[in-house]
Amino acid sequence: MKSFSKYSIIVILLIGIGNGYAQLQVQTNILNRNLEVFFLSGIDRGSGAGQPEIFEVIISGTLTPPPPPPSPHLVQLVLRIIKDGSIILFSGRSEQTLLSQNQLPFRLTNRDLFTNAANKPFRLVDGRLESEGDNLIQDILSTSRLPSGRYTFEVSMNDLSNQQNNPVPAGIDILITNPRKLDLIFPGAPAGGRRDDCPEIFTNLPQFRWESDMRRFRVVVAEARPGEDPESALTREPRFTRFFVIGAPGSSNLIPGQIAERVEFIPSNSFQYPPSGESLTLRPGRTYYWRVSGIVETSSGPVPTDSEIYCFRIASLEDITGRKQQLEFILRNILGSDFDKVFGENGELAEYQPTRLTVNGQAVTLADLIAQLKDISAGYKGYRIE
Repeated sequence: MKSFSKYSIIVILLIGIGNGYAQLQVQTNILNRNLEVFFLSGIDRGSGAGQPEIFEVIISGTLTPPPPPPSPHLVQLVLRIIKDGSIILFSGRSEQTLLSQNQLPFRLTNRDLFTNAANKPFRLVDGRLESEGDNLIQDILSTSRLPSGRYTFEVSMNDLSNQQNNPVPAGIDILITNPRKLDLIFPGAPAGGRRDDCPEIFTNLPQFRWESDMRRFRVVVAEARPGEDPESALTREPRFTRFFVIGAPGSSNLIPGQIAERVEFIPSNSFQYPPSGESLTLRPGRTYYWRVSGIVETSSGPVPTDSEIYCFRIASLEDITGRKQQLEFILRNILGSDFDKVFGENGELAEYQPTRLTVNGQAVTLADLIAQLKDISAGYKGYRIE
């Protein structure tokens, strides 16, 4: 009985070692997690090789039966693109190719699969759209991009010399969103007429706001000069330029060093103009243009989408008459986006009028506040109503 148990253990170990030879292994990894648009050219053999790397396929393991004698196996790679877990949108196969053990492991990317290069043995030679619905195909052909949805890129490696050697297919999921919306909100209005027609604002530290379903933006602000059109003004120095990413640091594959401008991560499509340290200082009495460019990550690389150009004028101190308007100008500079929460139409102090002004417990005049405005604005941390 004890002898039989030892024998059983030996058999189990041998089976375990045998399974070590059992299969090839297919591993897939996504290389661009920010992908939002996938153009039809990304799966076109005529142009796919020129696309950025989006995903990789790594084939490893052991071909069975193992040598001797060393003999290559006839294998074939299969790729399927499945939309929303059920619709087979695309399928393609490589030529049948001889694969030897000494070629393992090897790595492929989407560029290797969608190419006409003859030296790429696993390039897809039989690829076609296979949607179950004609409407989906028509949408793809008319827009040259995949419709919004979740796509699974599923890869199989079939060993035609030994069907028992076929590994489990591996896949990656990519969420395609096709973002397009980009509308400016504040400050200003579309630039198209005279500079004097640009809306007037009462702060030189405005809160810039826009609406969009994109996640990366380049903002440019420049001063309007006599005889210069808005487009030219935005390309001339000095100007304010900043690259913004929606989300927390680390939520994007973006490497700040890849961008020429300073990169900031923000929670929403809004930022307040910095009070200091910029090449362009917004000054009362002057007119400015601004534009936002949304950066969309596509299968062909980053593609910018420009908003309209807006213009605004900052009221000059001489144009602000009356104590109430002067106080509003000062408070907007200090409070920024919090001004409307306090003194706006539905603000907590909408019906109240200031009677005296103090800084650090000391009474100050309007002139004192204006003189200290830059330093006070830079030190603002929030408000409290008592």
